[in-house]
Amino acid sequence: MVALKLTGADAFDDVSIGSLGFAQLCSWGTLYYSFPQLADAMMAEFSWVKSEVYGALTLSFLFSALAAIPVGQAIDKGLGRQVMTGASVFAGLLFLLGSQLSALWSFYVVFAGIGLLQAGTLYEAVFSVIANHFDVATSRRHITTLTLWGGFAATLFIPLIEWLLLVGNWRQVMITLAGINILVGLLIYRRLPISVQPRARTEAERAEHKVGASVEKNTISESKKIHTRER
Repeated sequence: MVALKLTGADAFDDVSIGSLGFAQLCSWGTLYYSFPQLADAMMAEFSWVKSEVYGALTLSFLFSALAAIPVGQAIDKGLGRQVMTGASVFAGLLFLLGSQLSALWSFYVVFAGIGLLQAGTLYEAVFSVIANHFDVATSRRHITTLTLWGGFAATLFIPLIEWLLLVGNWRQVMITLAGINILVGLLIYRRLPISVQPRARTEAERAEHKVGASVEKNTISESKKIHTRER
């Protein structure tokens, strides 16, 4: 297994923490907060039953949880850039596919896939990238910054999606969300480090990394509670 270098640097070489925060805002807004409004629009068009439609949301959460461990392992091997870029681009492609759906089973397929890709784009993924690249104090500061960015996702995207539904339809909304994910993946996540220099950690670094992992886990837990309440 690759041991990742923890640096004392304050930022990545090619992408700022602010840019990464904006990307998180977009990822949360499109992949997490869009479901209820899209589901309501589709139920109105296809006369689907709400309990059946929201089963897709449960499936999405399940697939996201199942993907979390392999995604985390890949990021710990230095593949954070590839994971987050690929997940964001594939999420865009899924939204494009979803814009053409007309059957409930295909709705389930699309949102099960989006659940998988949430594991590679939301807090678990980006916090792991941060924790693997920076020392504990810097990681804590950057994780707090990214959490604040993500916290504005509902504030921005719920009214944005509502406006898009008013001026267009849910298919056009999904195409717009597709474009956002593809752009975020190619313009921001793709600028994350390809990997960091392999070397063995010292005992002090291993202890520090454990502290950082604990901070990351607690932050993710608290952040998810906030997002769940907002939804």
